Amino acid sequence: MNEQVKNLFFRVEKWLEVAVITCGLFLFCRYLNPLDPFFVQGQFPWPWIAPLLLSLRYGIAAGMTSAFLLVGALLTLIWEGGTSAQLPTGYILGGLLTVLISGQFSSVWNKRLRRATLLGSHAGERFEQLSKAYFMVRLSHDRLEQNLISRPVTLRGAMTELRGLLAREGGELNERTARALMAILVHYCRLGSAAIYPCVDGRVSDQVLASCGRGAPLERSDLLLSSALESGNTIYQAVNRLAPDERSSYLVAAPIRTSSGDLPGILLISDMPFLALERETLQIMAVILTYFADHAGAAGVTQEVLAVFPDCPVMFAAELAKMVHLRKDLEIGSVLVVIEVPQGPRQDEICVRMERLQRGLDHSWRHNTPDLVQFVTLMPFSGPAGVEGFKTRMREVLRKNYGLSFDQDGLRFRSRLVTSDEPQKLLVELLQEAS
Repeated sequence: MNEQVKNLFFRVEKWLEVAVITCGLFLFCRYLNPLDPFFVQGQFPWPWIAPLLLSLRYGIAAGMTSAFLLVGALLTLIWEGGTSAQLPTGYILGGLLTVLISGQFSSVWNKRLRRATLLGSHAGERFEQLSKAYFMVRLSHDRLEQNLISRPVTLRGAMTELRGLLAREGGELNERTARALMAILVHYCRLGSAAIYPCVDGRVSDQVLASCGRGAPLERSDLLLSSALESGNTIYQAVNRLAPDERSSYLVAAPIRTSSGDLPGILLISDMPFLALERETLQIMAVILTYFADHAGAAGVTQEVLAVFPDCPVMFAAELAKMVHLRKDLEIGSVLVVIEVPQGPRQDEICVRMERLQRGLDHSWRHNTPDLVQFVTLMPFSGPAGVEGFKTRMREVLRKNYGLSFDQDGLRFRSRLVTSDEPQKLLVELLQEAS
């Protein structure tokens, strides 16, 4: 909703600028030269500066609208006898052509800038996801090593179960998914009293989705809550953070925020052990919440893919949907690759080796069939050259380590460019073609 309001405000502001700048410059030129306000007989057509600037800033539509306003004003003055000039055909056509060229230049470079911005944003989002996933794996390993007897449940296993629940619930933050998340947080962050609230358009709802202990009653004017919503980061009470006259009902306010910045909910903590309120615990909490939010958002947009391929990883399907969207909007290319590995004593070892050879941006999916394994890789922002490099790298690894090669020994390599078709259709066609 906020995005729609911003877009509407931008459109209104754009057309107001077109009208104000065009009319303002025309009136200024008329003040300077009442007999020839359009400078038809002058050394430079100064009124055309307005459509030229507007076309460079907003594109062809805004520039041509401004130009037509000028031409309309010129024709009106000639018709009413307000200027001594005859119809200046060359003057009008030259101005319109200049505006068209500048508008086309603006459109091309705006598209390139938008493409570069999206690529940078996606790379940053993917890097954040990978760094937090790595932190979670390391944390799970450390906790398993230290508490194997007293705490046999690993964080990785708990989050795997939570991902399955999110997929079944369509990625919605509801009471079931919130209770599962709260159970993980209580187990790993030692929460005493806390509550999870949903957020709609950046505003906290009154509904409590899950709580533990005495809960955490919602106080909208609370300083800690306001700071967390404003910054988007986890905020906690500290002696050196609050002024003597400032008070908060919460120890911690932690937004459930995705890597892309969406805010589906917030965790409010009113009580937890003193020794648990330290940097590592807060970092664990933030990673778990972001991991949950990312998978919740991904599950919400991948239901059609998961309906056809239930074993497809949620993040793989979400990334494929995103690449299809980028292909439609900006013609950014990506590639799907499938390697078929036949049954054999080293099948699992080969799949693990291929998974380790993935690039940082790549997503992989091991699709098991009765006769073989289809190892699918999504390569964002890649084309035929990227596929050839990937194939060469895999061929060398298979030859050196296993003495195998493609199109022999049952191994097959197939690739397909990501098009604007539906994601599930792309996967069906690729896997059917490969098999």
